[in-house]
Amino acid sequence: MREGVAGRSSRLSLVQPRPKGRRRRPLKGAALLILFLGAGLLFYKAGEACCLVEEISVTGNVRLSEAELIAHSGIKTGTSLLLLQSKRAEEKLAALPELSAVAVKRRFPSTVHIAVQERQVAASLLDQNRFWLLDREGVLFAEQAHPAENLPVITGVEEAEITVGKTLAHRKKSAALRIFLEALPRVPLLEPAELNLSNPANLVLYTGDGRKVLLGDSEKMIHKLTLLQAFLQESGTGRYLDLRAGDRLVVLAE
Repeated sequence: MREGVAGRSSRLSLVQPRPKGRRRRPLKGAALLILFLGAGLLFYKAGEACCLVEEISVTGNVRLSEAELIAHSGIKTGTSLLLLQSKRAEEKLAALPELSAVAVKRRFPSTVHIAVQERQVAASLLDQNRFWLLDREGVLFAEQAHPAENLPVITGVEEAEITVGKTLAHRKKSAALRIFLEALPRVPLLEPAELNLSNPANLVLYTGDGRKVLLGDSEKMIHKLTLLQAFLQESGTGRYLDLRAGDRLVVLAE
């Protein structure tokens, strides 16, 4: 009997509880984080020293200088191509009102190429004693002291309606202006001197030889300008012309 008890006691003594406070959990998550941060730091340092920018080229610019565009992009020689933020540079350049499109490309091992598309002048807008250049979409993008040569001058716009880099704030004037500017290339022999936008429902055009033309609204603009071009080519007489009907030109009595 004692031996049985002793034997059982001996078997039970083989299983001993582990002392409290000695158990440690593996720090897998922390170790991975440290390794990740370390690898990121090494990559960053390697990127700083690898493939440095030695040349920045610019194409597509006419009005804006190469130096001006490079400075505005924020890109500098000595920057790593691996760490260069192309999209950020594009956003900075796109903020320039003179540009309609821009692309920044990395060319390894050491070149950055900036390709831009400048807005093309379609007309000048007169605001008191200064002129704003407009593209075919009606976007105002630059100011200068004189109007663009051989292009129409836009009048009848209030100062409050003008914002650089945008179309006119007056919605109806902006729409009428855009329709007019988009129609002009379809009548290449017509060289209007002025378009008055004071009333977009009753547009008034002045020709280079001083004729006053009532255009009415912007409906059938291409057809109206085509009729006017044909009339002027045929040396039609009359200083006061009416195209408001849209399908015919009427010479009015002065």
